[in-house]
Amino acid sequence: MEQDKLATKRKVIETALTLFKVNGYHGTSVRDISKNANVNIATISYYFKGKQGLLEHIIVEFLEGYVKILDQHCLLLYDKNAKKILKDLVEDVLNYYYIKKESTSIFYRELTLDSVFIREIMITYLTRERYIFSQIYDAIRYSNSKVTMPFSVFFVQLKSFLSTPYLFPGYLNEVLYIQQNDLYFFERYKEYVEKWIESLLDTDENIISHVELSS
Repeated sequence: MEQDKLATKRKVIETALTLFKVNGYHGTSVRDISKNANVNIATISYYFKGKQGLLEHIIVEFLEGYVKILDQHCLLLYDKNAKKILKDLVEDVLNYYYIKKESTSIFYRELTLDSVFIREIMITYLTRERYIFSQIYDAIRYSNSKVTMPFSVFFVQLKSFLSTPYLFPGYLNEVLYIQQNDLYFFERYKEYVEKWIESLLDTDENIISHVELSS
């Protein structure tokens, strides 16, 4: 009985993920979700308290998995080379984003909006994200005096690499003819992100090291 409930709940979530991605949150109704998931509206209300609750559940579930990956790599700081940890972490994050591509797209789409929920997400999860990446980056700079780029600049660039394929899926599809489920593109993309990290951390002189930005 409990397994049936979990299966129904998961079916609602997967249906909502598909509809939110294709039609957008506002273009999807609870009735659309119930019809495509083959459940009644009362079931959605029971599990998620409505469409907004369902959206929040999807985003929180996604971020819980994301932060778990960050924490696992941060724990290795005292045992492994910090640059290797950063590269492994970025690869794992990109893999996670690819597997959870629908949730990733929905999360980044919602992140562009200003709402009480998104502010709470920033305080709860994204502050933790920044802290973990800053700890790893500080460890890299401590062991390599040639790395002088402020953390804030590095983090903005890195977040751009991580988020762009999921912020603009329509652009990638219609203009660049790249599908989000294109495994070949995804694998090449990971390679170039790794090369960017290598070039950034191995350069003798950082181009913008003179820019006065707080790290």
